[in-house]
Amino acid sequence: MDSQKELIEILQKSLRMEEEGHKFYSENAKKIKNSLGKRMLERLAEDELTHIERIKDIYNKVTGESGMEIKVDEPHLMVFEKIFDRMKEQMKESVEELQEVGVDDREIIDIALQLESHGRFFYEEAAKKSDDRKIKEFYEALAEEEKSHYEVLQSTHKYLENPALFFGMGYH
Repeated sequence: MDSQKELIEILQKSLRMEEEGHKFYSENAKKIKNSLGKRMLERLAEDELTHIERIKDIYNKVTGESGMEIKVDEPHLMVFEKIFDRMKEQMKESVEELQEVGVDDREIIDIALQLESHGRFFYEEAAKKSDDRKIKEFYEALAEEEKSHYEVLQSTHKYLENPALFFGMGYH
């Protein structure tokens, strides 16, 4: 990146994107009818909060508000199968609940897919622009997390299209 000013602008934009993502996931977790879709959106909302905290931490270090060295955590990757299996186990008695799909459920997931795709692209570009190794690693980790979110949402979308496939035809 050419300057600290540009880095600060990218961090501010990153923060706004994650705040908007958190708001979208939180609001739509209340609207979505399918319980698996709801759980996925709630988990994504939690992940967005984690991203917000990590971005704020980097921002404070870059602007000098926090004098510590920049630390980059390993990406926290979501895996659809693990979440699906956990929910299936918890809801053994009510498989119908997992199969219930509302009118707007797929549309909500489609929008979420767009958000994650945009986020991944943005973070990949930010990583490419960065001259600082730690900042580059930070944005690469965020891009990986956005990629895993996208993959989970793709699986959720497929699930919403035909829940029976995930139960009766040996999903695993």
